[in-house]
Amino acid sequence: DIVHVWELGGGMALSNLLEVPVHANCIKTLSVLVVVDLSKPESIWATLESLIMVIQCRVKDVLADLAKKDPGAAAMLKEAKLAQYGNNHPDLKNLDIIPIPMVIMGTKYDEFENRDSGHRKLICRTLRYVAHHYGAYLCFYSAKNEALVARGRNLMNNLAFKSEINTSTVTDPARPLFVVPGMDDITQIGQVSDGSSRPLLSQWKQQFLANFPQEKEATKPDDPSVDPKFNEPTVDSARKAKDEELQQFIKQQERLARDEARQRRIKGVS
Repeated sequence: DIVHVWELGGGMALSNLLEVPVHANCIKTLSVLVVVDLSKPESIWATLESLIMVIQCRVKDVLADLAKKDPGAAAMLKEAKLAQYGNNHPDLKNLDIIPIPMVIMGTKYDEFENRDSGHRKLICRTLRYVAHHYGAYLCFYSAKNEALVARGRNLMNNLAFKSEINTSTVTDPARPLFVVPGMDDITQIGQVSDGSSRPLLSQWKQQFLANFPQEKEATKPDDPSVDPKFNEPTVDSARKAKDEELQQFIKQQERLARDEARQRRIKGVS
């Protein structure tokens, strides 16, 4: 079997490229992994909210198109996802489940585990709720921990090749979390304490932002060639030389055009 892996970096700057890998021809076998940096809670909510919104909209559009051509396939995807929760799950009517396999992967757990226990608990509970709300796996990961690397590999193999997966749930904030869709519920995650009537997702958002104000994503240049993050001295030097050659060519063509126009005027006078 062959698996195609597409990596979309750069936050929201290139999110429109999701249209390339997410299309009707692959939606039946597609899985999406959203990565958040556990060591930077000031970017966690902004990353999740923006990327999940784009993923959700794109999947919805693709399934709508698929339903016109193959209604049975579109319905089967939704039914398979809901089957993970079961008809009797107490939270089902309050969730907004994305009908394809999705993983929220929290990286750099080796740094996260040393944070203040109160902060760690809030981040864990928030991520549990977001994953539960959208029907996603939640998996904490560290490249420096062999057990977590193995668990991450096991999850990826399951998504790619449908291999057997260990579904043992870990929800203790003192340990690296692992939750399979349908295995959590709001009563176990805990309630938000603001007592308002707003949707739970909005309440979790406000509580998280009150503790971890989110950094604004830096505006990226429209032209990646001028972005200092992508400096390549050899390439940049060659590009500069070509730009100078182009400018010289343009000036030369403009000069020739002026000369030809002048010659036409002279002939017209004579």
